[in-house]
Amino acid sequence: TLTLIEKKRISVIFIVSFFVIFFWSAFEQAGASLTLFADRQTERTLFGWEMPASYFQSVNPLAVILLAPVLSILWDFLHKLRAEPASPYKMAIGLALVALGYFVIAIAVKGLGFDEKVSMWWLIGLYVIHSIGELCLSPIGLSMVSKLAPLRLSSLMMGTWFLANAAANKFAGTLSALIPPTAGVEASTAPIVYPSILGYEITNLYEFFMLFIVMTGVAAAILFVLSSWLQKMMDEKNTGAEAA
Repeated sequence: TLTLIEKKRISVIFIVSFFVIFFWSAFEQAGASLTLFADRQTERTLFGWEMPASYFQSVNPLAVILLAPVLSILWDFLHKLRAEPASPYKMAIGLALVALGYFVIAIAVKGLGFDEKVSMWWLIGLYVIHSIGELCLSPIGLSMVSKLAPLRLSSLMMGTWFLANAAANKFAGTLSALIPPTAGVEASTAPIVYPSILGYEITNLYEFFMLFIVMTGVAAAILFVLSSWLQKMMDEKNTGAEAA
C-alpha cells in the first residue's frame, strides 16, 4: 500500500545504498591494506621516535571532530545562498574525495622500490581527504534514509543501509588481499606470486592504489550524472499523498 512517491523514495535509498558499497570498500582499507602500507613502506620516525603503524588510525576520528563543524557551517552557508547541493550530489563528492585521496598516495608510491619508504605525511593527507569524504557521505546518507523512508518502514530501510555497509566491509577484505608483496621481496629466492583481479595483475603499490582510484572515480561520476534524476525521485517538497 505504498504511494508512488514512497516507491520512488525507496528506490532512491536502494540505488544510493549500492553506491556506498564502493565508498566503504575503499574507505575501510584504513584498517587493512593501508595499515600494512604504513607498517611496511611508510617512514614513521618522528624526532627519533618510531610511531607505531596503528597510530595512523587516530587521524580519521581527529579529522572528523575538527572538520565536522566546518562542513556543517559550509552546508548552512550554501543553503542560505540557495546553492547547497542535494544529498546525492554530496555523496558523489564523498566518493570523488576517496578517489582523490588514493590519487595522492598513488603519486607518492609511483616508482617506489620494494624496500623504499615514503613520508608519513602522504598517508596523513590521504586520511584527512578521506575523512572529508566521509563527512560528505555518511551523515548525509543516514539523514537521507531517515527522511525518505516511510515511517512504517524506517527501521527496515535503515537496516538496508547498514546491510550495504556490511557488504562493503566484506568487499573491502577481498580487495585488501590484492595488496602486492613489498618489503623483502627482492631478497627472497622463492618465486613471486602477484595477485590479480579480472585479469588485471597487480605487481606494485601504484597499480594497487589505481584500482581504488578507478573504482571510486567511476562510481562518483555515475552517481553525479544520476543525481539530478535521483533528486526528482526524492520529491522532497511533496508530502506523499499521490496514489500508486
